[in-house]
Amino acid sequence: MQKYIKIFTAFTLATVFVFASFLSAAASPATRERHRQLQQQHRDAQRELQEQQNLLGNTRHEMSQVMLEMQELDRQLAETAEALEGIELSLLDTQIRIADAEDALQAARDDYDLQFETLRARVRVMHEEGSLAMLDVLFQAENIRDFFARWEFIRVAAQFDRDLLDGIQETEHLIESHLEDLARWRMMVETLLFQYSRTHENLEFLMHERTAWFEQLADDETALEELLAIAEYEERMAAASFEQIQTQLRREEDELARARAAAAHNERLAQLNNFGGQFMWPIPSHSRISSQFGMRHHPILRQNRHHSGIDVGAPTGTRLYAAADGYVRFAGWSGGYGNTVIIDHGGGFSTLYAHNSRNRVASGQFVTRGQHIADVGSTGMSTGPHLHFEIRINNRAVDPMNYFPR
Repeated sequence: MQKYIKIFTAFTLATVFVFASFLSAAASPATRERHRQLQQQHRDAQRELQEQQNLLGNTRHEMSQVMLEMQELDRQLAETAEALEGIELSLLDTQIRIADAEDALQAARDDYDLQFETLRARVRVMHEEGSLAMLDVLFQAENIRDFFARWEFIRVAAQFDRDLLDGIQETEHLIESHLEDLARWRMMVETLLFQYSRTHENLEFLMHERTAWFEQLADDETALEELLAIAEYEERMAAASFEQIQTQLRREEDELARARAAAAHNERLAQLNNFGGQFMWPIPSHSRISSQFGMRHHPILRQNRHHSGIDVGAPTGTRLYAAADGYVRFAGWSGGYGNTVIIDHGGGFSTLYAHNSRNRVASGQFVTRGQHIADVGSTGMSTGPHLHFEIRINNRAVDPMNYFPR
């Protein structure tokens, strides 16, 4: 029967190793490569999505800046329009002044012409009569009063001539002043109109340029939003594919781990099934046996009873070691045994360690020969700290002393 069990175990172990090798060499590398590709695709999609988001953010920021510039241009246009109203008022006032100046200039010219004609007439008379005519006028006076009257007439005539000349000169100066004012005002009007025209043209050009740029940015924003939507969709699809292959990879890795664990478990079982019953002393630091295997007078129950193991005296806390490789079948409290550890070594062999102060292993754990598994104590039905040690074959207690090297 043992032979068939060993053959079956070896076959099972070989099958598990083949299955694990298949997972490692066939499925997992392909899945890992697909996982790597999808992970790279996901990263590329995330990078593309980030780039589109950055482009869209930059475009919207630029649109906001252009909008601020357009608002500033609108403000400047409004100021220019207000300035135009002022210029138009100044122009109207200047035109009125020009008209008044032209009227005054024409009146001055008319006065000048009249004064000049009068002067010409006086000069002609004086030329024709000469300076002796004035003396004849004086000498023809009948008396002194008439003389002074004639003298006053001559003086007034002379003063009239001087005033006429002064008036002509003053009129000439007035005409020159009016001409200078007209030239200055006309120059001012031309300058104002030129400045307004240039400013208004520049602002309109900038507004047209910014409006066209804003419209272009709006078109770019629409296109970028469409590209962003595509990038978001591709990123979601890449993430879903990546998550799916990641789940598959985890599942295959879990299956592979389970297969390897099963292979290791079966290998250990195979080794345990080959166990020949050779044990190491579980408490190397102490060897005094206080109670042998077999019938004895129970120190607590006060009656003869079969003692299913041996008791080895040792201080509380002394380390206990596994007598051979195996799986911990039980680790916990077991009635009169107190804290107990039972190890299955395969081939029907098991060992029991009782009255422990503390167990250092757990049920289901694999332990190796010489591993620290518990500490000496006096739990359960015990009169003092010691190790109660048993060896069982197919769950039947045997004398442990027959299974230690001599």
